Amino acid sequence: MSKNWIKVTTLFVGSLSVVFFVAGIGLGCCRFGEIPVNGETTVKATLPRGAFVLPKQSYDAIKEPFLALKFTPLSAQVPDLSKALAFFGVNGRPDAMLSSPLMHFAFNGNKTLKTIPAHERLYLNYDRTLNPPQYVFSPENAKTSLWIEPTLNNLEAVVKVGMKLNHENEIADQSEESAGNTENNTPVCLYAQFNLSSKDYAKFTGIPTASSELGTWRVDGSLLARQKARWYGFDCFLEKHGGEEFSLSKGKQRIDFGENQNLYSVFVKQGDCLIWEDDRWNIIEPGKKSLGYHLLLVKKVDERLMNFELWDVEGKGKTVLNLLKSSESFVAQNVEDTFRFVGARTRSQFVFEVDDERMLLRPQDWLVMTDEGWQKITTPEEIDAYVDRKLKGPLFIFDGIVRKDESQVILGTLFNESRTASQVVELPLPGGSSSPSRNERSRDGEENTLENPVVHGSYRHKTHAVERYDN
Repeated sequence: MSKNWIKVTTLFVGSLSVVFFVAGIGLGCCRFGEIPVNGETTVKATLPRGAFVLPKQSYDAIKEPFLALKFTPLSAQVPDLSKALAFFGVNGRPDAMLSSPLMHFAFNGNKTLKTIPAHERLYLNYDRTLNPPQYVFSPENAKTSLWIEPTLNNLEAVVKVGMKLNHENEIADQSEESAGNTENNTPVCLYAQFNLSSKDYAKFTGIPTASSELGTWRVDGSLLARQKARWYGFDCFLEKHGGEEFSLSKGKQRIDFGENQNLYSVFVKQGDCLIWEDDRWNIIEPGKKSLGYHLLLVKKVDERLMNFELWDVEGKGKTVLNLLKSSESFVAQNVEDTFRFVGARTRSQFVFEVDDERMLLRPQDWLVMTDEGWQKITTPEEIDAYVDRKLKGPLFIFDGIVRKDESQVILGTLFNESRTASQVVELPLPGGSSSPSRNERSRDGEENTLENPVVHGSYRHKTHAVERYDN
């Protein structure tokens, strides 16, 4: 009985193990298989009823269209030039118009400088042929649909950018401006504005502003030396004998340029301006007539040094120049020994022996010391040559006859070669020489005068001509 019970129990446990094993395999297969899903929803969701729902009649009363989209076509925008444009300050020349200063601009990557008065338009183009394409200034400032209009605010440029559009909001052709201002064809202008600080032009270009040309001359600190400029000071000769024609030279410093037949002189004071025209410096009042030329400003005049500022045509840069004063020691000529008195012909005509040659001299005669000795200058051409410094040398002028200490003397003035100094000379007349015969007095007439010779126009003359005395 016991053995049967054990067999039954063992058989039951074995059967139960087989059942659990089969069930485990079935569960494993179901876990990795597809689980069927019923696609139909048995519960239908409904929207909640709104608190402000109106009856259908209210919605039917709304007219069409209930909603509409507004169409706006794409339009052009004013280009941002603040990163492309560079400002290089204003024209500092003395002749620049203060009410409308000249302002300098260029595009980054392009060394072409453009100058424009404030409040005026500077027209632009977009050049697609360049690599890379970029904005450029319109040739000869011809009108385009894009421009800038700068003004000055302290040291900054206030740049107003303008662009013209046609009635279709496209960039307008400039020809449309003259096509008429009808209601549908009137161009529309868009504007933008920005500020630019001033830059240094030499650093921008990498080229010093002094490296420009003045005709055939290279502009640098040695320009005046290469132009043979010499500063002598006041011209004592013209101060005394220049007359009305050279009245503007009085009280001014004389500067000689060039040499020999190309020599010319200018007379300046501190603050004066000169322009380079016709291959020479010419005095001019700064203003509209001086624009477009290189301008030389006399900045300062000291006892031994004269300072200049040379401005280029556009006024974008200047070159500082200096000129030392030329000195000439005044060596008094021994005129009394050189002019040996021989005799008197009349009350105002006297015979002197000069350089072993007899001359008839009288008051207001002029003699210049040349390489060949003392030379009388009598013709207008000779006087012109001396006044224009084509003929140079010490000058002796007989001023007249005066009585001194019971005797008569001939007074004269001796000028040094540069005409910056003079000396009074007295030539005594021997006793009895001042009492010519009646016939001699009648020939001389009333020619004895103390008037100074005066330079006149292109025909410069002395009061008296010089005669040559022959034995």
